[in-house]
Parts: sequence; C-alpha cells; structure tokens
Amino acid sequence: MRLPRERRIRASADFTRLRQQGSRLDCGPFLLNFRHTKSDMPARFAVIAAKKSIPLAVNRNRAKRLARELFRADATAFPPGWEIVLVIRPGMLRRRFADLKAAYALAATKLVAQAARSAE
Repeated sequence: MRLPRERRIRASADFTRLRQQGSRLDCGPFLLNFRHTKSDMPARFAVIAAKKSIPLAVNRNRAKRLARELFRADATAFPPGWEIVLVIRPGMLRRRFADLKAAYALAATKLVAQAARSAE
C-alpha cells in the first residue's frame, strides 16, 4: 500500500528547501528533518536511505518499508502543514518495530508541542 500522492515529498526542490529552512531532530535510529508550514495541506512525508550507510539493497528497502509504515500507522501524529523527511541510520534495522514506533511517536509529540508553543 502506497502513500497517497498528496502525502509524499518527491521534488528535489522540496528536499533542498526542507534541508535549508527546516530543522533537524536526532531520534537515535533515524533523523527527522522537518518544517512546519501554515498551509492546510495534509502532512507530507519522505524517506532517505543512503547507500553509504546501508549498502545492501535488501536492507535499504526493508528500512524504507519500516519508515513508511511508521508514518502510515500514525498518520495523525503530524497535523496538516508539516513536511517530514526521515533519514534512516544503520541502527534502525537492529531495532524492534515497537521501539521504532515509540521513538517516532515521542518525536512527533515533541515537535508538535514545540510548534504550538512557538506559535503562541
């Protein structure tokens, strides 16, 4: 099952803008590059798995599937207007899915709360 087109970040310019204007959060097995916009569009998501950090294609694809499932399983974690890029680290494949899900949920609540405080 794929993410709907409006929920994916695909353009190179979007990745560049997110890296330059957004922020970054280290979550252990993965990094989150994120940016909160004032738009009403649903939260958009992308995954980056570098060949240098995970050399085998089988493992890269498995890590990307796990990352997409994190976003899909908790689609309401980020309200509309968020852009998130999850950068996979090699340690992600050594973690249980429940641990990854907990780290992702904790990061999401932290980011949304931080954005709400800064908006006030």
